[in-house]
Amino acid sequence: MLSPETRGRWAAALVVCAIFFVFAGDGIGGYFTPDDMMNFYKAWAASPAELLHQDRPVAQAVYRVMFALFGLHPLPFRLVAFVLLLANLALLYRFCLRLAGSREIAALACLLGVYHAHLADLYYSSGTYYDLLCWLFVLWFFDYYAGIRAQSRFPNGRQTAALVALYGLALGSKEMAVMLLVDVPVYELLYQKNLAGWLRRGAWFWWLSLPLTGWYAAAKLTGPHAMTANPDYAPQFSAHAFFTGWRHYLDDLFYGAIPFNTTKIVVLFAVMLALAVYTKRREMLFGWVIAVAGALPVVFIPPRGFFAIYLTLPGWFLFAASTLTLLRDSLLDRLPGWAAAFGARPEQLALFAALALILVPVDRWRKPIGNSWVAGNYQSIRAVLDPLSRGAPLRRGARVLFLQDPFDPGDWILSNMFRLYFRDETLRVDRVKEHPELAAAATTYDRVYVLDGMELRVISR
Repeated sequence: MLSPETRGRWAAALVVCAIFFVFAGDGIGGYFTPDDMMNFYKAWAASPAELLHQDRPVAQAVYRVMFALFGLHPLPFRLVAFVLLLANLALLYRFCLRLAGSREIAALACLLGVYHAHLADLYYSSGTYYDLLCWLFVLWFFDYYAGIRAQSRFPNGRQTAALVALYGLALGSKEMAVMLLVDVPVYELLYQKNLAGWLRRGAWFWWLSLPLTGWYAAAKLTGPHAMTANPDYAPQFSAHAFFTGWRHYLDDLFYGAIPFNTTKIVVLFAVMLALAVYTKRREMLFGWVIAVAGALPVVFIPPRGFFAIYLTLPGWFLFAASTLTLLRDSLLDRLPGWAAAFGARPEQLALFAALALILVPVDRWRKPIGNSWVAGNYQSIRAVLDPLSRGAPLRRGARVLFLQDPFDPGDWILSNMFRLYFRDETLRVDRVKEHPELAAAATTYDRVYVLDGMELRVISR
């Protein structure tokens, strides 16, 4: 016989999981996107040594193993993505429970974070393993670290090695993990209140991670393949870039309900900070740091999809859940006692139910907008891979010519798809769109195609 408290926890977990699968579950049956072809090709074509020097080598290694095992079959990639999403949801609960010390706040944070229509990239694309893995290792790190510190102990040698390993895995998944070097001292300041003692006796993880981070930053920011050489990743350190980035991401976060401008952004962050300081709620202060400061690695670069600030969302969810309980406790004295069957105070169950009733219709309304790009992206890949699966094989080192295709000049996606499908890095794909003179030499190619809209046709063999 389950206790009322256990029944309450299971009921909350079932509601959260039900919302997740109702809204995001169709992503399990998703297909590949153009970004997937780029990621798979980079992981497959590189040597093991080259793989270590690539951007985000941990996620690239996962892609390499997945492709070696399953080839271009989308279902295993989607299943792994959903395993990561569910694991991250569980870690979000643990993260909020550690910091707030409240199962209610942790459950509310999961209810807030279980689905967001503008995170469609996470639910429908296998190209976001970088973000999913980074969240996994960062929150795993925090759960492990906070568990040690909750016992008033500093990490010993074995635990320090495990923490450095988790940080390295997070950093190798996505560069936003570098904020752990800020978050850990802030945690010590807020929760242990002995920053100087920690720096002297317990900060071995931090000191060991500094040279690792320096080496990583040098590899990312210098040399011929530096990320900053790409205009899409080149930061612009200015107030204009800061507020432009935040307007973009806050519009996604709040579903466009608030027309943010510079003044409203400043007011929002100031009110959040003032509320956390006034109430002396440590989890709200820590959530504010993660939400606001955690976005600094991306807010100064050209805006991109909402998933780019995925790693900062635990801070938003923690802050919002704590604020909701604070407001509830301030405004309501009590609610009917029927909630005792779930081992919760009436107001706890009422707030959980009210938030679910608000979020479900909002998520349902926004889902078509958030995943409007999905069908077209899937079809652009399926239009090539499906005919290839029905067609004749190509010899190794074959030459292929596209007389027409819808992709931009300079886009390597057709080359990536053909090489991945035939597992032949020597296969060559040329495009008349890039080299018009090749049309006259079509008869010298092993196969000539036209990709007209979403239909792949063989012109000659």
